[in-house]
Amino acid sequence: MLPLLPFAAGLLAGAVSVKLLRSDKTRDGLNAAKTRLRAATVSGLNKLEHSTAAVRERLETADDAPAAPASEAVAAPTAVAEEAPAKVATVKPRRKPAPAKRTKAAKPAADAGGAA
Repeated sequence: MLPLLPFAAGLLAGAVSVKLLRSDKTRDGLNAAKTRLRAATVSGLNKLEHSTAAVRERLETADDAPAAPASEAVAAPTAVAEEAPAKVATVKPRRKPAPAKRTKAAKPAADAGGAA
């Protein structure tokens, strides 16, 4: 008899869920969620497509640009050298704490007098 109780509970839960899924309110909610998910997916794919096109365009223009003449190549490092170097904050790594010293545990005192 007891093994039939979980089966009956599952059967009842399945029947209730099927009835809920067939209701118009639930179906409308699922359709609305599907529409929002589809819109978000299309939006994300469009953004990805546009960013990929922008990167592709930058790479193509970098490859198509003619090499700089030698006089410009020499002038560029001097312009950079005139700027003040930026201070870079360095972070020292933390040291691991030293291991705790072990102390000898006190031995329990022997009962000299005995129990009274």
